[in-house]
Amino acid sequence: MIKKVILLGRKKGAAQALKWLVDNKINVPFVVADQNENKPECLGVTAKKLAIPTYFDDQVIYKMIENRDKSLENIDLIISYLHPRKIKEPLFKLGGLGCINFHPAPLPEYKSRAGYNTAILDQKDNFGVSAHFINSEKFDSGPIIQVLRFPIDPLTETVLALEKKSGEKLFELFIEIMKLFMEGRLIETKENHGGLYLTAKDLENLKIVNPDKDSAEDIDRKIRAFFFPPHHGAKIILAGKEYTLLNKEMLEYLATLINKT
Repeated sequence: MIKKVILLGRKKGAAQALKWLVDNKINVPFVVADQNENKPECLGVTAKKLAIPTYFDDQVIYKMIENRDKSLENIDLIISYLHPRKIKEPLFKLGGLGCINFHPAPLPEYKSRAGYNTAILDQKDNFGVSAHFINSEKFDSGPIIQVLRFPIDPLTETVLALEKKSGEKLFELFIEIMKLFMEGRLIETKENHGGLYLTAKDLENLKIVNPDKDSAEDIDRKIRAFFFPPHHGAKIILAGKEYTLLNKEMLEYLATLINKT
């Protein structure tokens, strides 16, 4: 049974998670949100509407732990929902029932930044989202609670579409996992060994198109895998400068957005 949790997160899913927790009478003494997010559906704005204190730096929690802040008494779970920063000790040990990370890719296959983009490049016909315990300071390495998988089309999938699908599935998984804890059921886990781990530099290198080596199919796949404005997508480097590549499908997508405005 869970009665009190701390939520760290970002994007629409974290806001949905907070609403769900509050609707189910679970005490959330405060949240840690992304200060760069200000959309109506983001965690910080949602917490403000619900009159829940919000911090924008998780280092505040470590100070609170050090000072034995009373708001941290009897915490059942620490929940990381797309929180971008590493959860360190003693924070991941604070919850009586543990610390859970909701990860937007299937484990153990894709860890850290390896996810949407890599699955498209790998021409996968399925993807997934995961929930796992955090029991160390190594990213995405703790015991896996559950992976929710779903089909994707290896020939047409784009990173924008895959992120949206994954976001919807991750919230479904969040509800499933929370219900397990609320019902006091035994949480079974499996090992989380191996998998692909990419650094930020690794991911940037995957975006580079080499016209002398990459086929037309390879280039189209990279465009689908990395078109995520305002960030550089599949790119070519000319005269020391990076240029993002687009194909007909991406131009048509942009046209539909422009026509909607």
